[in-house]
Amino acid sequence: MGITAGLLSMTFWGTAIFLAALASRRLGNVLTLFWMQLFGFLVGSFFFLINFGSFTFTAVTRNIPLLIVVAILQAIAYLAFYKGLEKAQVSLVSPIGATWGLITAVLGVIFFKELLSITQLLAIGLIVTGIVLLSINIQELISLKRVNLLVGVKEGIVAMLGWGISLFLLVPATKDLGWFLPAFIFRFFVLLLMTGFIVLSKKTFVPVSTKLPTLLLLLIGVFDIGGFFSYSIGVAGSNSSIVAPISSAFALVTVLLARIFLKEKLEVNKIVGISAIVGGLILISS
Repeated sequence: MGITAGLLSMTFWGTAIFLAALASRRLGNVLTLFWMQLFGFLVGSFFFLINFGSFTFTAVTRNIPLLIVVAILQAIAYLAFYKGLEKAQVSLVSPIGATWGLITAVLGVIFFKELLSITQLLAIGLIVTGIVLLSINIQELISLKRVNLLVGVKEGIVAMLGWGISLFLLVPATKDLGWFLPAFIFRFFVLLLMTGFIVLSKKTFVPVSTKLPTLLLLLIGVFDIGGFFSYSIGVAGSNSSIVAPISSAFALVTVLLARIFLKEKLEVNKIVGISAIVGGLILISS
């Protein structure tokens, strides 16, 4: 169940992030995050209302502070990630953000006492190597002997940390409340945060210079919340150190879609870096 759930969330999240790249370049990161979260929440609300009688709410209160922290970290991660997608190639930002699975797996080892095998340690080395290869300009390093991070790398790293920590924190809430309620509740808090941010910053909820791509944002919301539900189902019954790395391999889906539809070119070091990350993510789940 854990591996199947991980593969589903990988596919859903990979598709959502590719579509979000298209939306962010038209609307910016704030409005893209707000509307995709809203549409995803509405989809979840239908399921919530239909199955209302099957939920137990006695443990919700004690998990609220944790889910608020998850929401804050998720908002920071998404805003940074979408900002990176605005100004950099999808095939660069996505693999770096996707290494959140490494953070979640390491935290699982530290706090849940899950053991790492030699193979999984090797996987960590591959992932770190892949991040380095993706993050720097090799030609500039050789010619100028100076390391400069490529555009979008910083945002990808912030997303990696935000997603990795928040999805680790989501595990105990999921085991306590089941697969649906934690993802549904923290999404509500993300909406509150984004609404407050838009109001306080005196931004508009609807873009002035372009038409709101409603269908595109709806699809992003559906795929995104589908990814969270799949992830939650997986960690509810399996170790997070198994489900998280598989789920975070969504970069493979995103990069393939960007290559097919956006015609993004991949330099040799990026191909090697992506391969190292994907290989590491597969190894760490074995």
